[in-house]
Amino acid sequence: MGAKTFAEAEAAPSSKGRMHLLLVDDDAAIGRVVSRILRDTFDVTVFTNAREAVDAIAGGARYAAILCDLMMPAMTGMDLYDSVAGLDRPSVDRIVFLTGGAFTRRAEDFLRAVKNPRLEKPFDRAALMSALAQVLEVSPP
Repeated sequence: MGAKTFAEAEAAPSSKGRMHLLLVDDDAAIGRVVSRILRDTFDVTVFTNAREAVDAIAGGARYAAILCDLMMPAMTGMDLYDSVAGLDRPSVDRIVFLTGGAFTRRAEDFLRAVKNPRLEKPFDRAALMSALAQVLEVSPP
């Protein structure tokens, strides 16, 4: 039997029976664009503040995967990763990092150390769906 598709996967379904994703990016425009790209396949919750996203997860919100900007003010994607690792909801293996290409030494070291996929902004729908398929362990559309 082949790999499941997005529609067949059972990870953190929303009330509509579709997978529910979390997008964390301090740029609200990125949130709107990515939500629009994904709306036919996923339900997407967007946070522009990583601390609020972690609080939602800690409060019981469930997501099949997280798309997270790496470099944000106050709390970075790396900090979110560390916080979510302590909660194990969802597994940190299900985080896709979004990057704008500007890296600190810490960010470079972090990206070398983790196996998570990363997408360089700007990215297209195919790259986004491929990265999600990778972390959700399904066949890409």
